[in-house]
Amino acid sequence: MRKRMEYPELKRIVKAQKEQWNAKIVLIEDKSSGTQLIQDLRAENLSAVQGVKPEGDKVMRMQEQTAAIENGYVRFPKEAPWLDTYLDELTGFPKSKYKDQVDSTSQALAWIADKGRDPAMLVYYKELMMKNNN
Repeated sequence: MRKRMEYPELKRIVKAQKEQWNAKIVLIEDKSSGTQLIQDLRAENLSAVQGVKPEGDKVMRMQEQTAAIENGYVRFPKEAPWLDTYLDELTGFPKSKYKDQVDSTSQALAWIADKGRDPAMLVYYKELMMKNNN
């Protein structure tokens, strides 16, 4: 989702997106208003929230993830209403007008490489097996 919003709406949207997508983990940049958002959501027992403390600048962070994208380890949908805008920002980086989606992508990929325990497909099949066994 790309939208500029004030803090109360941001908090509502994060909670709604977590529910809509049944997210197990919600990554939030632990900087500026993100720090307050993390604290508030945790105070409301939203245990899925994890703070991300980025290292270096946006360009450096994305350079570290470029090989994963170029080597096909990151998959994109064939069609999505947001895809053209996202890919324009990604391929135009660092000269594109907007950089937030690129930055969140690089931080998510770094988190997955560092702390992600299992590949998403493996998690999906484990959860499917658990549902079928119950």
